[in-house]
Amino acid sequence: MPDTPRKIPVFLLALLVSACATTSAYQEPPRVSLTSIQPKDMTLLEQRYSLRIRIMNPNDVAIPVEGLSYELEINGREFAYGVSNTAAVIPPFGEAVLDVEVVSNLLNIMQQLQELNGEQHTGLKYRLSGKLSLDNSPARLPFEYQGELHYLPAGTTTP
Repeated sequence: MPDTPRKIPVFLLALLVSACATTSAYQEPPRVSLTSIQPKDMTLLEQRYSLRIRIMNPNDVAIPVEGLSYELEINGREFAYGVSNTAAVIPPFGEAVLDVEVVSNLLNIMQQLQELNGEQHTGLKYRLSGKLSLDNSPARLPFEYQGELHYLPAGTTTP
């Protein structure tokens, strides 16, 4: 029994070293981009959207994705969030497209509409961020992607 307290720090150190070794294989973070967003289910209090995301692996080793968690912001405000247990292996210097869902609520929609009320906008800035969980590893790879959707205000035409 007296050896048990000494074994705990050794076990924790071994776990930490193995987690660091897992993430050190990836010299660059994955590049994750939003390719489409479609409304799915709409109720008064909750809205669901289907997202299609592209995951690119800029590394020379495969990324075994077990699942992911993510958040979508629009104009600097949280809009929707989600998790997925979709598994995929992203080959070295390869990519995969995943279909996932996000959930938004009425409060998030109302805040977005209130912010846009009375202001002229020609686009929406968005940010997709989250973490990829790796198969058989406690490690998680963070990702972040920012973009802007451009549109024309009502009554304008293209030249």
